[in-house]
Amino acid sequence: MRTNRSVFVVAIVAVTLLAAVGVATAVSPVAQTDQPDRQIEVGASGEVSAQPDQALLRVGVVATAEDATTARDRVAENVTALRSTLDERGISDDNIETVHYDIGEVRERSETKRTTEYRAVHTFQITLDDPDRVGKVIDGVVDSGANRVQGVSFTLSEERRHELRQEALENAMGRARGEAETLAGSADLTIEGAASISADDVSVRPYRVEQAMMATESGDVATSTTIESGPVDVSATVQVIYNATAV
Repeated sequence: MRTNRSVFVVAIVAVTLLAAVGVATAVSPVAQTDQPDRQIEVGASGEVSAQPDQALLRVGVVATAEDATTARDRVAENVTALRSTLDERGISDDNIETVHYDIGEVRERSETKRTTEYRAVHTFQITLDDPDRVGKVIDGVVDSGANRVQGVSFTLSEERRHELRQEALENAMGRARGEAETLAGSADLTIEGAASISADDVSVRPYRVEQAMMATESGDVATSTTIESGPVDVSATVQVIYNATAV
């Protein structure tokens, strides 16, 4: 009876060892002999420039008075005339946006007395699909009551941004490939293809004009406003990991 018990214990140990071997085999990775044994990671950027097809114009109406109600009414009167001018020029309400409105106290102290006035401000952003119209629109809104022109940004429509985004990404990928091939050649490697690609957000840098340039005919009297535009830059950045093998 003692001999049979020893055999039974040995059998249990053998089964346990076989089970352990089976688990280890299941989780062990199989060697991939056909995969490249090197990787090269590069980052590159691409940029394209284009003429703007859209302009953003910020104009405002400012009025002061001894009380807030009068200041508000003066601004509202000029804003009504401004909106009427924009409507006459074919600019829809969808392209006109209020970006700032404020009524506040303005206190001043002189050597003899202290005075308090109220200032009302109403600022609009106007989107123009024809950048060449900026100067004429400025003249129109100023003549109708706008007394603050904060600047002009020449930019791109959504459709044009999408087109240039693709070009910027293609330029970035071309530059990334060139840099990877240079690095590979220096290390006696050959590029086999991209293992991973990621792109950052594409940025658009508008052409900004902070102050209008006044064009004159004869004499010193300004007759019209001329705004010169410039190119809009679109840039993209990519991160690429390339597989490589030894030459």
